This record gives sequence, C-alpha cells and structure tokens, in this order.
Amino acid sequence: MWLKKRNKINGFSLLEVIITLGVCCGILLIGSLQLKRYQEKLIFDNTVKQVTTALDQTSRYSTIKEVTIGVSYLSKSHKIVFSGGEYQKNVSIDPNIRITGLDHFKFNLTGYSRPGTVTLTGYGLERKLKYQMLWGRVTE
Repeated sequence: MWLKKRNKINGFSLLEVIITLGVCCGILLIGSLQLKRYQEKLIFDNTVKQVTTALDQTSRYSTIKEVTIGVSYLSKSHKIVFSGGEYQKNVSIDPNIRITGLDHFKFNLTGYSRPGTVTLTGYGLERKLKYQMLWGRVTE
C-alpha cells in the first residue's frame, strides 16, 4: 500500500499576509503624518529665529552706524524689508506664515524701538514675540 504523502510546507496563509501588510501600512501612514507635522514645526521655528535674528542685526547696525532704519512686512511677496541710509536687507518668509506687528516699525539712531509684539502664525502654530529693542537685543 502506497500512501500519498502530502507536502508539509509551513508558511503563512493569504489572510495572514494581508493582515500583516495592512498593519504595516497603517504604522507607516501614522509615521509619515507625524513626519510632515514635525517638518512644519521646524519650518515655523526656523522662521521665528530668522525674524528675531534679522531684527537683532538691524538694531545693532542702527546703533553702530547711527542711522534710522525702517522695517516693513510685505505680505503679498512674503518679505520683510529693512531700509535706511545705506542699509538694505530683504528676508524671505515661508508663504504659509503670516506676520503681524511690524507696521510702521523703525529703529532710531541709537537702535531703540518702541515696545510692541510681533505675532507669527502658520501651520496651526502661533508665536508672539514681545520686543523692545534695547542695546541691540530682542527681549522675549
């Protein structure tokens, strides 16, 4: 009597493979969404630092060169423009970020500016910088 032997190959069924792939895809989707959020937060934080640094540098230049410098935010072109005397500087801002509080802003001959608040909003985040330029530094 010859009995047919069945091949005993161990492996995964099709259903197990589909479930495993579904779980892996779900984990990757969650990770990619978190990565996008992290990238947006990095862009926002870097823009805040860029604006703060540009204001610091302009105040120092104003103090050293004893020149009045005006600051304007051009919302349509997403630029902050610093101009006064021979000083000309443009800072490009991410199009998704809005800035308020830089209306009629200027540094006088000693680098001083009136107290105020600059508000940056974008990517669902908001940061308010309270400033009063004294001795070339933004005080937060």
